[in-house]
Amino acid sequence: MTLVKWTPKRNYLNIFDEAEQMFQQAFGYSLEDEKSATSYSPLMNIIETDKEYLVTLDLPGVEKKNVDVKMSNSILTISGTRNSSDKDGEETCILHEISHGVFCRSFELLSNIMEDKIKAKFNNGVLNVAIPKAKEVKPPVKKIAVS
Repeated sequence: MTLVKWTPKRNYLNIFDEAEQMFQQAFGYSLEDEKSATSYSPLMNIIETDKEYLVTLDLPGVEKKNVDVKMSNSILTISGTRNSSDKDGEETCILHEISHGVFCRSFELLSNIMEDKIKAKFNNGVLNVAIPKAKEVKPPVKKIAVS
């Protein structure tokens, strides 16, 4: 009997990943060059409160100096590099699942934010970006007499 891993949210576009995994299992090495960077996309949460937007990115294994946060034309871009933890030497990698490489996450912010007050904090592999909202200026309501 063969056991097959069940993936509830299977992405049918990952056929190349599966072919790479089968090749690696069959022949003991990867089609990918050891020095080439694999795709790495950190997980992100965005929470909205009454006063601000809170963006949290999990960046395990990423150093603070390798993270860049930029704001341009109402687009917040978080980019950086996660270096490979592979050690050059005589060790043979049996299984390689930890991804590394360059990442970039961008999204457009609404116009009701204070761009000059955005703060980013990096602690223990987690990047937190606080984006304060600007106070909405509501136009006064005029009562119109009905004749």
